[in-house]
Amino acid sequence: MLRCVVVTIVLGLMWQAAPYEIVLQGGRVMDPETGLDAVRNVGISGGRIAAVSQEPLRGSTVLDAAGLVVAPGFIDLHSHGQDPENYRLKALDGVTTALELEI
Repeated sequence: MLRCVVVTIVLGLMWQAAPYEIVLQGGRVMDPETGLDAVRNVGISGGRIAAVSQEPLRGSTVLDAAGLVVAPGFIDLHSHGQDPENYRLKALDGVTTALELEI
C-alpha cells in the first residue's frame, strides 16, 4: 500500500514538472523549411526547439509572444557595416546571418 502511495506521489510530481525550460506562447511562428506561418506555442529545452504546438505547453518560464514573430533567425542579404557593433544590433533584431551581396 505504501509503495502505491509513493508511486502516485512521484508520478504526480513528474506530471506537474514543467517539460520545457522556456515556452514562447501564442507567437506567429514562421518556418521557411516547412512553410509554416501560423500562431503556435514553442517549447524550448537545452537551448533547442523541442516542440511547436497549437496546444498549450508548460514551461519553467512562459513568455507571451502574442503579436510577435517567432522564427529561427533572419538572413539579411544586403547589409552594410560589417563590424561587431553592427552584428550586435542585427542580432537584437533577430538577424542571425548578415551578408553583403551585390547582385
